[in-house]
Amino acid sequence: MGANPTPQSVLNIGDHLADIFKSTGTEGRDQSELSSGGTGWEALVAWYFNLCTAGSRVVAVKKVGALPTPIRDSITVNYANFACSSESDITVLVFPNKPCYTAFSSSFYNDSGKIDKSSLDSSVARHFPDFEVGIIQCKTNWNDNAQIPMLWDMIYSAGGFRGRQISVGKNNFSIQALSVFTYSFVTVPTNSLSCFKVSSTPVGRVKNLSGGNYWGYPTSNGIARNIKEIFQNYTDGYENGNIRQTLEQAIKQLDTKLAYFNI
Repeated sequence: MGANPTPQSVLNIGDHLADIFKSTGTEGRDQSELSSGGTGWEALVAWYFNLCTAGSRVVAVKKVGALPTPIRDSITVNYANFACSSESDITVLVFPNKPCYTAFSSSFYNDSGKIDKSSLDSSVARHFPDFEVGIIQCKTNWNDNAQIPMLWDMIYSAGGFRGRQISVGKNNFSIQALSVFTYSFVTVPTNSLSCFKVSSTPVGRVKNLSGGNYWGYPTSNGIARNIKEIFQNYTDGYENGNIRQTLEQAIKQLDTKLAYFNI
């Protein structure tokens, strides 16, 4: 980012995210290496996403279990009597522009300074229709995984399939009631870039995702956009709808309040 980072220099990390990822590990195709690589890519994407949205009402959550219960319930897919979550490697929340979320509120914290889950759940349930949610599926390999986000996005967009006893949401929380819901795919990819053409099957499978298709390289027209373009899905969460304006204020705190981003 340089000694004096600007909002654009922070966002431009996205153009090099694949190279950063590949520089941090060893290449291999055995199961343990694939698993650790996938986990590393998810963590890198979450770090980059939260850095670029610092100071906003937008946050990326890596663990489904850490989500407010109403949000977790809303993205649950029911297959007859079996409930499961999608491959939501990262879930993005855009909190409503309300005082309880835009200013420090002790009611969300317990005596030890940790989030009071019950209090937060109650608040989210009360303001549920005002939330925006985005699911991001992160994969290091594109060819092997493109059909997964395509099928999950179909299910979420359709709200389920009644004839097959497939429904979305439980406990009367559903994505249909949210202000906005999107599903995105973010890949390195580790495959050779020459494999991907506008007419390629993996490209075709993800070209119509509700939240878009992205990778860790500069945008290639008709194939994939760079991950820095994903932030346009969540403009309601930035000051005046402008991510650069919000990020400009956050950058000033990278050595203090936001020092945990420095690695």
